[in-house]
Amino acid sequence: MGCDLRAFMHLLGRTTVTLATASVRWRAAQWLAFVAVVGGIAVVYFEKWPLQEMVQRFGGTPLRGLALAVDAWGGGGGLTVLGIATFAAGRRLRRPALVDTALTLAAAGVWCWVLTKTGQLVLAERRPNDGGAMVLFAFDGHGVSGHASGAGLLLWPVRRVLLGRGTSRRTRFLVTAGLVAWAAFVGWSRVWLGMHFVWNVALGLAIGLVTGAAAARAANAPGQSAPARPKKTRAVAPPRGRVDLDVFRSGDALPRASTSELQPIEDARGGDE
Repeated sequence: MGCDLRAFMHLLGRTTVTLATASVRWRAAQWLAFVAVVGGIAVVYFEKWPLQEMVQRFGGTPLRGLALAVDAWGGGGGLTVLGIATFAAGRRLRRPALVDTALTLAAAGVWCWVLTKTGQLVLAERRPNDGGAMVLFAFDGHGVSGHASGAGLLLWPVRRVLLGRGTSRRTRFLVTAGLVAWAAFVGWSRVWLGMHFVWNVALGLAIGLVTGAAAARAANAPGQSAPARPKKTRAVAPPRGRVDLDVFRSGDALPRASTSELQPIEDARGGDE
């Protein structure tokens, strides 16, 4: 357990550095994507009420139960239970991939929680059901969807495990499609229930994707692997009464003298006289 804690702290530190230095490593395409995301969220913010009405038109009684289930278990509590269950299963079944996935989710989850709560503090918007007024710097704000950030968090750590295990392209595609569908359904349910606007969901998804990608990148960083867990080894005694003659025939078991240590036989005899 102590080794797992050290591995988590090591990974959390690398994730922090990755997030802090992300903008330095960005190229033109990444900066363009960042500007496009920020601009899109701004446009969606100014059109939040028309989009809210459009999303709430779709759905009905059959989907209400699923939306309420997502409301109960799709947030930070459900993600924490998933991480603990993944870690316990990995330790129980002796699957290092599951343990590493749980540690990666935990490292990403710390920063996802910090950034989400910071966004909710600064952009303290009221829920659509409560009028949707924008308030800055308040402790009861809902400007960022925590459910959406948790759904976006899952994508890159899970894909990292699939790529590391050498799974087929079809399996990776199906799992990725399932995670994207889950994130889309979580976002839709938050808007449909009147808990968030579309722009709150988009901002939460962006935070989850960024923190998850940073943790996955930190876990894959070359030359910066987490501290290795000590493996229990057992010394095996050689069988008694049996000698491997092939080793002696090959001469590998006999010490070889260097050229400087060899001397002619006559010189050796002369020294003895």
